Amino acid sequence: MESCSCGRQFSSTAALNQHQRDKNNHVPGTNVRICHPAPNYSFRELWIWDNVLDSRAIHCIDRTAVRPSDTSVSSASGSELVCSYNWRTGHDARVYIPAGFAAIWQDVPLPMILPKDKLAYFVDQNAERIPEFPFEPLFRATATMNQSFRFDNIDVLVNRNSLRKLLDFCAGRRQGSFRFNLHLIHRTLIIERCEKNARELVMGSQNSGWGRNFERLCTKYPPGLEDSASHHRALRYQLGELACVVRFEVDACYGASSEAAGGPDSLTSAMNQLSVSDHTVDNTAAIESPRRRAPMAQATAAEIKTASKRRSLGAYLPQVWFGRTPWLIVGCHTNESFEELKITNVEAQFVDWESRHQTELRMLVAVLAQLQKSVKENGGKHCVAVYERSMVSPVIRVFPSIIAKKAIPDDLRCRLWDSEVADPSI
Repeated sequence: MESCSCGRQFSSTAALNQHQRDKNNHVPGTNVRICHPAPNYSFRELWIWDNVLDSRAIHCIDRTAVRPSDTSVSSASGSELVCSYNWRTGHDARVYIPAGFAAIWQDVPLPMILPKDKLAYFVDQNAERIPEFPFEPLFRATATMNQSFRFDNIDVLVNRNSLRKLLDFCAGRRQGSFRFNLHLIHRTLIIERCEKNARELVMGSQNSGWGRNFERLCTKYPPGLEDSASHHRALRYQLGELACVVRFEVDACYGASSEAAGGPDSLTSAMNQLSVSDHTVDNTAAIESPRRRAPMAQATAAEIKTASKRRSLGAYLPQVWFGRTPWLIVGCHTNESFEELKITNVEAQFVDWESRHQTELRMLVAVLAQLQKSVKENGGKHCVAVYERSMVSPVIRVFPSIIAKKAIPDDLRCRLWDSEVADPSI
């Protein structure tokens, strides 16, 4: 772990260097001070105030005052694949473009005994590997795979994880404090996920779980992508009146031919690979093109979970709904012994779920529109949205940032937006 003089720790030199660049690259004429947190704040949450002006908020979104959007929210209109890419394992930050495939689900015989998860794992692989431009892999993949696609008509670019946090906010559910970086390119609001640590170390403790080892044992990447670390894709779909591009990670491809990635005979070799060494990565985003193949159909996308006790499908539905992920695979276990698999086509539950949560979904659309408006009120310049758990009333506050941070390298901005109506410095 790398430490900064401010007390924050980073799992790679690249992430530490970006943090220090942000501290030095503040807007001239502004005071580099921490904005005052709410009373009863936790010292561990001071990171959410990095690079926030010590001033009044530009905009406040009080959950109790949010009026739901008038337009219904439905998944019935479908989705469009914008791009996909695979992060590679190894020291350098390289992606496979076009990748098109998640790891393929394997029919592994049960029961099986697994060791607990150990070593480092990514909380947000994109931010950890490219802290300056977390959406850069998506933009480069789009420019390569979908050359006619433009973001001019997209209202919001966001990660699935951020939508889930905002939905919990709208529903009034208790959650930890969170922060987003907000950017505006013409009409497109870009919401960057922020985490205290984009990578965490798991020591195999009592609460570390078995989820990552279960996923690694039961999936295998197809030929040409064997050294992949993860598969990410972005879908375009409507959230009410908002046109959104949503990025998320796909755990597995379910229903593809087992010959594409090896069958149960690969169980022994998979078990031998359950311990891997940790690596740091350079802050680069090189492109490599693997063997050409048709992109994985979204209809085969699967989310993998592990559970030691029964949970209702409703606990998983927000995640799979925002990712339009039709398959849910749950490994049921008692301690380290996995004894049962539950594979469910959760897409059949989408209509019922969105109907029962229509008010919160319409509130989410209204909150996204308010976040977009707040950045416009700051002249389109970089902002920070903060939610503090310790606040008596649930509220998201938007502040101007002290750093002149961009969301996208200039060369990609010119390729993916045609409009010239806004200030190009934004």
